[in-house]
Amino acid sequence: MNMVNPIKVNEEEVLGFGNLYSSGRSAPLWEQAVITLWFFVTYLPLDGVAPIRYLLVAYFVGLTVMFYREVLPVLFKCWPLFLLPIFGLLSFGWSPYPSEALRSGVLMLLTPLTIIVIGVRLNTRQVLRCLMFAGMITTIYVTPTLSTFADGGAYGSKNLLAMQMLFAMLMSLVTALNTKEPLWIRLLGLAFVPICFVYQYLANSATSLVFAVVGIVGMIGVRYFWIGFGKIRHLRLSLAMFAAFIALASTMAVLSMPENTLMDDFLGLLGKDSTFSGRALIWREAELVSAEHPIVGLGLEGFWQYDVGAAQTINENDFKAFGTKLTFHNAYWEVRVHLGYVGLVLFVLILGWCMNRTVINWLKAPGMDSSALLITMVIIFTSTFTESSLWSTFNTLVNLFYFGAITTMGAGARKFVGRVPVTIRHSA
Repeated sequence: MNMVNPIKVNEEEVLGFGNLYSSGRSAPLWEQAVITLWFFVTYLPLDGVAPIRYLLVAYFVGLTVMFYREVLPVLFKCWPLFLLPIFGLLSFGWSPYPSEALRSGVLMLLTPLTIIVIGVRLNTRQVLRCLMFAGMITTIYVTPTLSTFADGGAYGSKNLLAMQMLFAMLMSLVTALNTKEPLWIRLLGLAFVPICFVYQYLANSATSLVFAVVGIVGMIGVRYFWIGFGKIRHLRLSLAMFAAFIALASTMAVLSMPENTLMDDFLGLLGKDSTFSGRALIWREAELVSAEHPIVGLGLEGFWQYDVGAAQTINENDFKAFGTKLTFHNAYWEVRVHLGYVGLVLFVLILGWCMNRTVINWLKAPGMDSSALLITMVIIFTSTFTESSLWSTFNTLVNLFYFGAITTMGAGARKFVGRVPVTIRHSA
């Protein structure tokens, strides 16, 4: 008996129309290689790479001119990032070192420009990947100085070395945890996580070690818990409210305790004291200097000079060579001394604008990439109270802090393509 197979008929039913978005432009490999080189030379504060750094800055300026239709709209949206650099540039008019102030002002102005151009050309995942590769190259570069890590190794400062290894580790970790990355890149990132962590530990910087633990816990928590919680309605909001309640209750309990020594005990565990390894003494000196020029400050490059007596006294007390350019180990005092209260207001505006945009970007799309930028933003903001890195130009912390705010304005932005019919197919 012959059996006749039934013919399946597919019918489509149009349910309506939906919005179609593109996920962002992907830059070619050669351009990603150039950006990796840029991040590498900004990882290394060495005089030998200065010519390459200036050549790449010229490259970014050239891209601004070539792709002005894409870059200029983003520049206008990022106007808060340029107010402090413009004010700093103008400070050559009252700085005791006008030529140095003019040079520093130009570099301050170019710093947000470079990261905006990168954000316009590369999407978020590509930028984080380039940062990871730059961190890996830096890790290999500093390996020959392993025995001198406690003294800063190739950087000459253990705190700077530890912070660079911290962010090299975090970029490797977020890549290893990102399921959207190719397997070989994830495995490569995973291999460098313990290496960077050990290098950071050998640098003997307790502050960055705390940041490392917070970053690792945050990244893993986001990957295996927070992203999964998004599938359950209102669970994320409930957890956030519960965490805020616990934090508030714990703070009230600690503050109500008589003769509270928890802060001193915590600092003791980190090998610190109530002066934050002498930083409080430097902050006192910054307070005295800023009181003499409270409104507009000394001007850029007006303090850390070889013929400034107060600066050389700090060098002597910190056992540094005469003429060494130190920092106040606090971004806010750095701004107060050099640009006064006016500069401080503009600096706080940058902090608030960047943090607000980074949080909003994360709330809109709480994936692995945006979560990594959120966690690094929290770490970088916290570091402003004990380090001056965010006041500097062309460094990893500034790149990440600014990029977290502008990532959805450039190549990483979702772009509306059009409305398409939504259909359902029935098989008969």
